[in-house]
Amino acid sequence: MTKIFKLSNGMTLVLNEMQSTLSVATGVFVSCGSDYETEAQSGISHFIEHMLFKGTEKRTAFDIACEAESMGAQMNAFTARQMTCFYTVSTAEHAAECMDILSDIFFNSTFPEDELEREKGVVIEEIHRSLDDPEDVCFDNLSGAMFGDQPKGRPILGSIETVRSFDPRTLKEYMHKHYSARATVLSVAGRISEAEALKLAEEKFASKFKAPGEAAVLPEGRRIYSSVSAEKPIEQSVIAFAFDGYRYSDEKNVALKLAAGVFGGGMSSRLFQSVREKKGLAYEVYALSGAGKDGGAFEIFVGTNPEGAEDAVRTIGEELRLLAEKGVTAEELKRAKEQAKTAMVLGAESAASVMRSAGRAMILGEEAYDLDKALAEVEAVTEDDVAAVVAECLGSDRFAASYVGRKLPCDIKELLLKAREAK
Repeated sequence: MTKIFKLSNGMTLVLNEMQSTLSVATGVFVSCGSDYETEAQSGISHFIEHMLFKGTEKRTAFDIACEAESMGAQMNAFTARQMTCFYTVSTAEHAAECMDILSDIFFNSTFPEDELEREKGVVIEEIHRSLDDPEDVCFDNLSGAMFGDQPKGRPILGSIETVRSFDPRTLKEYMHKHYSARATVLSVAGRISEAEALKLAEEKFASKFKAPGEAAVLPEGRRIYSSVSAEKPIEQSVIAFAFDGYRYSDEKNVALKLAAGVFGGGMSSRLFQSVREKKGLAYEVYALSGAGKDGGAFEIFVGTNPEGAEDAVRTIGEELRLLAEKGVTAEELKRAKEQAKTAMVLGAESAASVMRSAGRAMILGEEAYDLDKALAEVEAVTEDDVAAVVAECLGSDRFAASYVGRKLPCDIKELLLKAREAK
């Protein structure tokens, strides 16, 4: 059972006691990611994520890595569009020591000049790697096709130019503004008592904030629903589409996730069977539904050879039309429900998974993650519920498209529209 505590200075502790496990996972979640950045700041959340491991007032970068690994602890971080997270996973006996390291890097990082300049090179190489990955390019361009030159339309990594511009003062000012107590959630899961978790959370985190501060306001993103094509001399055409979805806390989000499961969530899904199994057009084809604080997206992806790209898009369009016209069958919905519930149950057996789910729920939905409630919500979805969200999200021309590969003689967005409308 998830317990939520409001600590001094406005910070939130989310606790999941799991006495059946021998581990403890601790995550520091900040309600701030790339969606909050200006054009000049693009990539700063991700760069701060890197720099917090590069030295504090009492630990060098090597000390941080060595101390964590000497306990056998996993220590890492990730940056998303609407959150940044720093976390550890260790045996229960090292939970306090791990929290001490997390607290130190969170509050006492010094951003040494030599480390900063080296890390710029590391992140720039990460950007280069992403630019060499057609799937990464396709999804970054898909964000741009949906939102244009807005924070939501820019890559999480930022650009080489913005990364080169960062300095210690810029990073510290950004953290001072965004990394406030009210914007921070400490998610702890595993073999730890409520008393110990509260003590450590207050001592290592809440008491160290100088003031509550305010959570940053998420900039509004205006959707433009365009189509972007990037020509690359590669052996495969990489294609993605993004339709509107629902915000994290919208009750209709569950039905849309199940629709994605039926449509492209596994080997028995419609896209896998039609595009891969029947026509042999792709190795990888799928659909998924994601959600944020202010909205979500239903995305479709396919990688296919250039000669088969148009046929693959037409097939996807035909399957979208059939989904809209005939809905899902009881058998398909039952299968999608069982897949979703199994994923939830298996995740509930891992302290790290529970920590991430609980932290994400507080940041995106400002609510406790409740496994029993989540399972019940999945079970309650009907075929009519799925039909309603399909009609609302997938039935219009309000979607974005992204293509990466050799030049095609047509626009994939127009091709999908025609295929979806054809009888």
